Amino acid sequence: MSDTYISMKNALSTLSLYDFDDTNISNELKVYAYVLDELNNELNVMLDECFIDTASSYGLSQRELIIGDVRNDLSVDKRREMLKLRESICKSSFTVEKIKESLKSFGLQFELKEYPSLYIVNIDARGSYSAKEQAWIRNEVEKIMPAHLSAQVIFGGPTWEVSDNKNNTFSYIDSLSYTWDTIDNLE
Repeated sequence: MSDTYISMKNALSTLSLYDFDDTNISNELKVYAYVLDELNNELNVMLDECFIDTASSYGLSQRELIIGDVRNDLSVDKRREMLKLRESICKSSFTVEKIKESLKSFGLQFELKEYPSLYIVNIDARGSYSAKEQAWIRNEVEKIMPAHLSAQVIFGGPTWEVSDNKNNTFSYIDSLSYTWDTIDNLE
């Protein structure tokens, strides 16, 4: 017997209106108890899905849809971690550490290089990303970067450091007669 059935039976037996030896009344109470238990279970699931720490399915998905795509490819713990990081972004999130946390909230593995004299931050993304994911990441990076910084997101291409180390002059590069397409595909 469920606790709900016993609780209902005890509460109703004090009224002396019901004969619980009658199987019809007893069976009806069991049905009500079953339905109430199911409703209680569903309410507990809904309550769990309201909070990042306890959500495990649609609660996570609904929050992820607010900031981008649903990340079913990641573990529940990783999804929770990313959502917490993302929700902690605020107006004061302009330090290097906060920017790194923000980038981690996208599920991005990266190397961040700063060029303070140029007001540029280079984000070298690690991993394989589709064109749609790359566009989304660039858009999100643009949203979180302070207005005075220019952020360059690179997906497996050459980094600023590689270019700087080559010490190529403008005259040398211009003499190669590259097209824009050639430049975009340089490695």
